[in-house]
Amino acid sequence: MEAPIGLFDSGFGGLTVMKEIVKLLPNENLIYLGDTANLPYGNKSPETVIRCARANAAFLLERGIKLLIIPCHTACCHALEILKQELPIPIVGVIEPGLQLVHNFRRIAILGTTSTIESGLYQTQIRKQNSNVEIFAKACPLFVPLIEEGFHEHITAKLIAQHYLDELKGKIDAALLACTHYPLLRKVLDEELGANVALIEPAVGCAQIVKKILVEKNQLRIQKEKPHYQFFASDDPEKFRKFGKLFFGTVIEKVEKNKKL
Repeated sequence: MEAPIGLFDSGFGGLTVMKEIVKLLPNENLIYLGDTANLPYGNKSPETVIRCARANAAFLLERGIKLLIIPCHTACCHALEILKQELPIPIVGVIEPGLQLVHNFRRIAILGTTSTIESGLYQTQIRKQNSNVEIFAKACPLFVPLIEEGFHEHITAKLIAQHYLDELKGKIDAALLACTHYPLLRKVLDEELGANVALIEPAVGCAQIVKKILVEKNQLRIQKEKPHYQFFASDDPEKFRKFGKLFFGTVIEKVEKNKKL
């Protein structure tokens, strides 16, 4: 099936999920929308995040997508269930894959944006799986702008990580990276939390769920012609093209401006 898969995020972070989709489903056409004009979602109200999510989904639906991925934890916390009720296509978020990976741990830190942590969604869902789990929910609001500006390997990143994570040292055995930007800080997080703390990323699990849905619906693209990838940004396409490589792993040749957002 030639119809593309659509993805949207507030910025670059969702490209880490798109990268895993490319690995697992190399024949699929993909469209990615970075809503950089409204970045970051993590300090926005739930109402604003829902409004942005609806606009992003509408933009992608106009391009004939067969499945929507929301690789943004904040958008998933506030808008995933709403969009599932409103849209006529399958929607995959990053919450379920993350939850599937934490059930074997007993002392879990949730690292996310302020909005994600304050929603309480992860805390509630993890406790449904295991009422005896000990949860340490930690908002890390400076991580996203730090990464978006290319400072993820700067000494500033280490200092900010120390500030956020110092109180967690020795108390946890796993940390759920509840933001798709945070994998770029993996080295810093490993150093601060210790090698014995598992860092959990839902990107691979998200790709596996997408493949399962497409197989069940007989919607896999089986053509061997090179797939087509499109990238859109609601602000500063050139910046998105430049920094997108950090998240996607390969050069992004062209980013178009989405003037509707």
